[in-house]
Amino acid sequence: MVLAYGFADATITATSCVTCHTMHNSQGGTVVVSAGPQEALVNKAGCTGCHAQNTASNIITGIPQVLHTGTDLAAGNFSYASSSQTKVHNVDDLGATYGAQDTVLLNNPPGYLSRYDPAARDFNTSSRLKCAGQNGCHGDRDQSSEAAAVRGGHHTSDSVLKFGSIAEGSQGRSVATSYRFLYKVKGGEETSWSNTSATVHNEYKGAVFARRTRLTWGNVDTISELCSECHGNFHASTDIGSASPWLRHPTDVVLPSTGEYASTSTTYNIETPLARQTITTLSDTITPGRDIVMCLSCHKAHGSEYADILRFDYSTLAAGTGCLRCHTGKSAY
Repeated sequence: MVLAYGFADATITATSCVTCHTMHNSQGGTVVVSAGPQEALVNKAGCTGCHAQNTASNIITGIPQVLHTGTDLAAGNFSYASSSQTKVHNVDDLGATYGAQDTVLLNNPPGYLSRYDPAARDFNTSSRLKCAGQNGCHGDRDQSSEAAAVRGGHHTSDSVLKFGSIAEGSQGRSVATSYRFLYKVKGGEETSWSNTSATVHNEYKGAVFARRTRLTWGNVDTISELCSECHGNFHASTDIGSASPWLRHPTDVVLPSTGEYASTSTTYNIETPLARQTITTLSDTITPGRDIVMCLSCHKAHGSEYADILRFDYSTLAAGTGCLRCHTGKSAY
């Protein structure tokens, strides 16, 4: 993100500190933030104040939006909560106003395993899902505060994540050098936050499944491992990685190149993206037998137009779409 007041990467380069901060939450006798003084002296209320302005634009003055009525960015859109709470990650920051307040799972991430949560504190089930911090996805989850969790992220160069200057070995050393502020995760960031074609998309870090008794910060670097911090049983279960027949859909496995997968197209497709074992540059092709099936191969991160945050309609699949894009040997419904 570059504030020029803009964001070309995650480093804000504003013309003045006042662009983002208010010293006393007061200007000209008027309160700046009606919700009251904010952590880090920001002049918007929390993460959503900047990133969920709920307009028609998916980018506002260089700031990517997660709640809007325009074309979805790569991680999806929380606005789908208005039609069904099953279509989004139900972050408390958006609350009941946008229909995002979960009434079924409440404060319990499905499949949560404490031993697969590397944070110093487990997910706090007395509170709901947040954007960042202990109960969030972004930032350092050792921090209970959202502002503390992303501290320094908007003021540090993240060029090691950008195509043309990718340096995977230098990624994940801080929140700022982690893919999309997802602590420790590696990847390649598309500068307009979009997944729109084979030549315009993010690159996600993947790895072959590794069975572990627990997850620690020392062995987190893939996008699926990030998901497993809250959904560990879907990732760490003995049903993943060796069971036959499958009892859960596998993650962090190589897409096969034979059998029912033999006709999988080698053109990168944004409906079912694959992760890479090594990220050096943006690629418009996939390599069956090497590239990795990950959580985001089927799901979006924020929200989608389909139930369970899927990238496609699981109930009506045509040949060459959704599941059948990889499982080419199976018939359409």
